[in-house]
Amino acid sequence: MVRIGREKYTYYFDRKNKPVASASVGDKVVFETLDCWGGKVKKDEDLLNPVGKEPSTGPLFVKGAEPGDILVIQILDIKCNSHGTMALIPGEGVLKQYVETPYTKIVTVKDDKTIFNEDIEIENKPHIGTIGTTPPGRIPTELIGSHGGNMDCSEAGIGARLYFPVFLEGALLQMGDVHAAMGEGEICIGVECGAEITIKIHEIVEKRFIPAPFIESEEHWYVVANAPSLEEAIRICAKRMADFISYKLGIPLEDTNLLISVAGNVRIGQAADAGYDVVVYMQFPKCVDKKGRLQKF
Repeated sequence: MVRIGREKYTYYFDRKNKPVASASVGDKVVFETLDCWGGKVKKDEDLLNPVGKEPSTGPLFVKGAEPGDILVIQILDIKCNSHGTMALIPGEGVLKQYVETPYTKIVTVKDDKTIFNEDIEIENKPHIGTIGTTPPGRIPTELIGSHGGNMDCSEAGIGARLYFPVFLEGALLQMGDVHAAMGEGEICIGVECGAEITIKIHEIVEKRFIPAPFIESEEHWYVVANAPSLEEAIRICAKRMADFISYKLGIPLEDTNLLISVAGNVRIGQAADAGYDVVVYMQFPKCVDKKGRLQKF
């Protein structure tokens, strides 16, 4: 078992970052992560204005991963710390016109629930907010791109397989920004927490292109996209899924256009209006194909 401590973090996906550990296909790796505030918010009086950079643990060098490949990992477990934070920040969030001053709320994360107060509990669905391989350039961890990054996709949770394009030798995988719970769209914030993430290096698919990360659950495929506007993000996401279904089923784009319209679901990952792109992802069921061609990537 490879373990990477939470002190091994970076604020960028950057080819100049030196790997802090290495692993091979079949290995299990534990990433200890800080919350998006870097563990600096400990009480309600710790106000945030503005938000700083978000730490990401890594990078991990994956042996055998070469540019042009696809790195496949499986999320085996996410153990959230008991200390969760939420915050309102002036100038950010869908309801930012109603936020005049910073506001912080510390919550307890316990027994698969977030204790909002003595009367209100939220069912947790832990997921990794920021995860990706390193692109050729230098990108802050709080941004999203074809490498992954700050996807804020709630399906990137326990049991999921994630597929990432490889741009550099070793892939240079890193992750952080775990949410114990987060509503789709992330109106302003998730339940931000440090965590211990266990993954398995599942596979390296050699010499196959994908334009952005894919996520696989037992029953569905998901593809992620981002853009400055919701309309453009949906268009990019729909085209990525249509191309994938066309490739897998061997049918023309006209038919996959129809298929994703009647069987696909567009879901919003993040629209928090915090200076980032809107993030959407499309869900498509594997069961539509009776020949089982969608059961494998």
